[in-house]
Amino acid sequence: MKIALIRREYITHLDGVNRFIALLGEGLRKLGHEVEVFSWCYRDVERERLEEWFREIHGLDTTIPIYTLRKKPCKGDPWIKIALDWFLKGSKILQSKDYDVLIVNGVIPLRFSPKIAVNHGITIEANRFIYHIIRMLYRHYDRVICVSHKLREEVKKVLGVSCNVIPLPMKLELYSPRDLNERENVAIHIGTRPVKNPHISIEAVKILRKRGFNVRLIIVGALGTHPTNNGVEIRRGLTEDEKNKLLCEAKALILPSRYEALPYVVLEAMACGTPVIVSNAVPDEVVINGFNGIRVGSFNPEDYANALESLLKNDELWLRLSKNSLEFVKQFSHIEIAKKYIDLIRELL
Repeated sequence: MKIALIRREYITHLDGVNRFIALLGEGLRKLGHEVEVFSWCYRDVERERLEEWFREIHGLDTTIPIYTLRKKPCKGDPWIKIALDWFLKGSKILQSKDYDVLIVNGVIPLRFSPKIAVNHGITIEANRFIYHIIRMLYRHYDRVICVSHKLREEVKKVLGVSCNVIPLPMKLELYSPRDLNERENVAIHIGTRPVKNPHISIEAVKILRKRGFNVRLIIVGALGTHPTNNGVEIRRGLTEDEKNKLLCEAKALILPSRYEALPYVVLEAMACGTPVIVSNAVPDEVVINGFNGIRVGSFNPEDYANALESLLKNDELWLRLSKNSLEFVKQFSHIEIAKKYIDLIRELL
């Protein structure tokens, strides 16, 4: 089959949506299908290097053709302009390419069928008008996919839209887990937007250091105005290889996030055999308390400090969570997830 993977705005964003597009695209290609990526625009990358950059940044074995509606780099997110470009220009181009199906990330108005929308999370800041527009757009899609059962419930409640559930794809061979005795007393926090609550991880490590634990926190991302002393380091501009290496050498991932649909970073930590400490915002179906991670039912830094302390003091607990994580994450293989999409597409054709 000939399949187009669509990104509503920028294919150069370093986020989970483009990671999804890259890994699903490679999975589909390895199953023998023709795959191309379409995006509204790009930025911060030279156009002639876009496909090579995309392959390198996402650790792909193959180069996927990438097309953009806008021929020059863009700035900003002019949502009305983006929607009009897709409806007026994008629809015509996509119809001329003889695709069998579109898989669209970020719902947009398109005159094409069949098309599948993939919902990666509810925009918690959106207002009722935005939700109404999104709800109207979804009515013109043949199927809507949510990346977790938790998200399916949210989409049904907020938007009144029914979803199938297909999880995120993972390329497991990108990760090289270290043994416990090869790891440093380091906790990793990835993401510095307010919803990720980096201040909680910072305070948790400060508490442990006051208790006498020689533990450090590495925060991946731009930290803003948060203090960076008391054993806290900031790492900006890391490649995926560098980030994965950090995760595989650390003792734990801390994610005290306020909202998650299905966080890639948790799956990445599991693929590294690194135990995760997460808030209840992370779906129960992904982190099972005491089996493949530790769930904290609050946003109190002391509770996260206590969870991290238990991992640092109890090797048996750490090894059990690590072993179970490595086994659990196998179900997210990008080849197996690609097969689920092919089964769905065949139902629609």
